[in-house]
Amino acid sequence: MKKSILVLFMGFMLINVFANEKYENNKYFCTTDRLKLRESPSLDSKLITVLDKLTAIEFLQKGEVQTISEMLPSTEVVEYNDNWVKVKTVPSQNNKSVTGWVYGAYITPLIECEAFLDSKVKCLYCDFYTVTNRTGGEQNVTYYFLENGTSIFKTLTILVSQHDGPNWGASSYLFPRTENNRKYLYVSTKSSSDTFYSDSIERYDMTDYKNPAWQENNSKYIESIRKEYLSNYVHFSSGKEERFHVSQKTPLYKEHSFDSEIIAAILPDEKIFFTDIEHLYFEDTKSGFWLAVKNQSEQSGWLWIDCNN
Repeated sequence: MKKSILVLFMGFMLINVFANEKYENNKYFCTTDRLKLRESPSLDSKLITVLDKLTAIEFLQKGEVQTISEMLPSTEVVEYNDNWVKVKTVPSQNNKSVTGWVYGAYITPLIECEAFLDSKVKCLYCDFYTVTNRTGGEQNVTYYFLENGTSIFKTLTILVSQHDGPNWGASSYLFPRTENNRKYLYVSTKSSSDTFYSDSIERYDMTDYKNPAWQENNSKYIESIRKEYLSNYVHFSSGKEERFHVSQKTPLYKEHSFDSEIIAAILPDEKIFFTDIEHLYFEDTKSGFWLAVKNQSEQSGWLWIDCNN
């Protein structure tokens, strides 16, 4: 299992998903290198162009289902059963839209949300699973930005977790924020298997999200805008625990409000259990977030994490 890091992920493919659920969205993301865009829904159809991985596309029409086999890097063969899909590419600053057909196993839905309180800028992201063998893989979440419908940034990827083994899964949740005239992405992630579980919350300073350093994979620059605020890791068989601790005596509130009743005080040496990292709550005039937690005495409440500290 790898801790969450910020990387530009340059090689992956999507595990098969149920087509009826998959094509309810409008925008998608190419998850394989050199995806072929064809004139009609057939492997024998004329090739229009080849789409690079991380290309954003818009859904136009769902075609017939076809079964296709592919060999993994581990030399295992996986079988996909998915639809052909008619799509058009989302234009970038340098390229126009192109329309054609692709095989649906190699695209994944993009989720769109308003970013940074700016109606001209939208943040799109996808949560996808990368097969490494028949029992394991990687979970990644990729973000990029649209400005007035044009792609201006498309390869910010969080490597959430990597695990080979049964009953493993991971999820990530995005919270765009504008604080003190700066643009941030709060990202909470959780992963677990039969042997471990891990939770973390990080913040990325995206104020300069057009900076070419993103495309150049400048690791020094990337680390300069990333800060981890919370992290819990527990390995069941070894008993290893790495838990978040507060730096000073901190109140535990009944609700996510400073006006709420204080039900306990969390001490610096006390274990804290995160009970819900899917829902962070923010204060309009403060830099930080509310997190649902449980203390060692099994008391559940809300902890304020001040990001100015």
